[in-house]
Amino acid sequence: MKILVFSDSHGISGYMRKETEKLRNSVTIEYIIHLGDLVRDAEVLRKNFPGISVLSVPGNCDFTYDIKEAEKEFEIQGKKFFILHGNTQRVKYGLAALENLAARKDYDIILYGHTHTPREDYVTNVNGRGTYIINPGSIAHNRDGSGRSYCVIDITGDILCPKIIYI
Repeated sequence: MKILVFSDSHGISGYMRKETEKLRNSVTIEYIIHLGDLVRDAEVLRKNFPGISVLSVPGNCDFTYDIKEAEKEFEIQGKKFFILHGNTQRVKYGLAALENLAARKDYDIILYGHTHTPREDYVTNVNGRGTYIINPGSIAHNRDGSGRSYCVIDITGDILCPKIIYI
């Protein structure tokens, strides 16, 4: 199973559509996760890819959305996910809040955006359980010079494998 994760599209949905179309020709994409800024871009994906489930959270530039929707947890194929844009946990100042959350909740993966910079971390809590903490970067405006990026998550059996893709 493949999951695409986009963040910080800021109204430029063409890159998301292009990458989804390109990958859809070779693999089955079951979910797309959009991490905000702008959440209306997730609506574009829902419209263009009706056979793919699209999950989304609003970001700090999504002014008309309820802050209660800013963080979500759910399971996909037995894996526990937590998604957020990142501003609610102050990720621009470090990942301590997300690491503490991972330690308390036993998430398999935490996905966040907001910084426009791709990052992959793996933390182990006191119980020895590991959590991926992934920022896919920005599909529109990357801030670290590495280019536009997003994440592909592959779940095969019990194995969860996230990978950042640069375009």
